Amino acid sequence: MEIKHRAHPTIPARGRKRFVIHHEKLYLAVHRYLTTRWFRYTVLFFIVGAIFSVICSSFESSAPYRLQLYSFCYLASFVFTVEYVLRIIAAPVQYRAWRSRFRYLFSFYGLIDFVAVIPFLIIYLYRETIFVHLAVLAYILMIFKLIRYSRSFQLIGRVLQMVKDELITACTACGILLGFSGILMYYIEHEAQPEAFANIGDGFWWAVVTFTTVGYGDVYPVTALGRLLSGVICMVGIAMIAIPTGLISSAFMSLIQEKKRKEEEEHKN
Repeated sequence: MEIKHRAHPTIPARGRKRFVIHHEKLYLAVHRYLTTRWFRYTVLFFIVGAIFSVICSSFESSAPYRLQLYSFCYLASFVFTVEYVLRIIAAPVQYRAWRSRFRYLFSFYGLIDFVAVIPFLIIYLYRETIFVHLAVLAYILMIFKLIRYSRSFQLIGRVLQMVKDELITACTACGILLGFSGILMYYIEHEAQPEAFANIGDGFWWAVVTFTTVGYGDVYPVTALGRLLSGVICMVGIAMIAIPTGLISSAFMSLIQEKKRKEEEEHKN
């Protein structure tokens, strides 16, 4: 695997070649280290443990153990910091360009890895200030780190990627229908109940609740035309929600069939 580097002005051509080869070996070694099973399971253990610690610390019964729970979270953030640094070092192996490290830093996984490092930095820099409480908020986004280490999440990502265009089309149609029905309901119901439909925003809220068939009951039409529109929106909402559900289910079945076909071919060979 060849990795391109800029020529170093102070190193001769022969020495520069050795310099590049040495760094390529370093990047590959770090990359292999990151993909080992024990390293992946270690990081996964700290991800699940940190999330579990944050959840447990919210209960009053865990008050005597909060110091241990927060200490584990701090240790997990240190582990994530080491992982973050190693992934920056090994980025040229994955992205194969001189901008590889910038591509990793601003990628989805790079941003999530950085968020996981925030608690360690905040606690270290603002140990005695109110900013320490912000460290817990970073653990909310740490759940997304599970995507890298979970085949199930990766399968969901592949499914959504397969039907991305169709989902965008369906969501666009839903957005247009919500906007139209929310505005129309506002003008129909505003005079009859100005407090419930004080502005178009209230109309949008009613449209979302009705379209998803949740029906909280806090805002509802009282006029005959408004009730007629509400019934139509409920029926259309059921049909529109079924579209992305069918798309995702079909993509799941395609991936499962493809996986079974590959397993059968490997078994025959």
